[in-house]
Amino acid sequence: MRATVLFPIVLALTAVPAQAENLPPLRQGDLVFQQSKSPQSEAIRLASGSAYTHMGIVALTPSGPMVIEAADIVRQTPLEAFLARGMKGRFAVYRLRGLDQAKANAAITAARTYLGRPYDLYFRLDPSAIYCSELPYEAFRSVGISLGRIDRFGDLSVRNPTVKALFAQRWASHPDCKGTAGDAAACWTRIQNQGIVTPVNIAHDNRVERVGGDL
Repeated sequence: MRATVLFPIVLALTAVPAQAENLPPLRQGDLVFQQSKSPQSEAIRLASGSAYTHMGIVALTPSGPMVIEAADIVRQTPLEAFLARGMKGRFAVYRLRGLDQAKANAAITAARTYLGRPYDLYFRLDPSAIYCSELPYEAFRSVGISLGRIDRFGDLSVRNPTVKALFAQRWASHPDCKGTAGDAAACWTRIQNQGIVTPVNIAHDNRVERVGGDL
């Protein structure tokens, strides 16, 4: 894969939407958070207790800043399009303290190895399918940075009716339950110990700091 070409910040920001007044000068490897408009966003917000329901990694490219994100698949999205998909266009940008250029580039390269992989509807820490906060977790872990805290699924606010309704739609095809859990209740019990890294746990990591945004 060709090495990422870094342009001066002023050039990298030419594709940034004019309404994003709170957008700081971006750096390779920055983390951008939003409240997604996806159908599952409300369940994620309630379970995690945060409006940060989707996130991605900033990659500076010759055509402008991109966001590597796990959406329907892992893909690169122009920053302008990514921000436009957030609730009311609001966002937050966080940066790893002391992240050097070599590790930032290596994390971006690692994130790109997942391009095309499907979204993980079951939020399992299994990179055969990737959910949004799992992507930066794995990308930075590959360069020796442990980012975020792994929670136990059952310790989140998962008993909220909205969360349970989402689970009811998906449990029968859950990889840990399909063909082995007799009903939804059995599957629910089985996944309580599942590890999960949420967007807000990455934002709260003491290795990162907020550098801009309005969310």
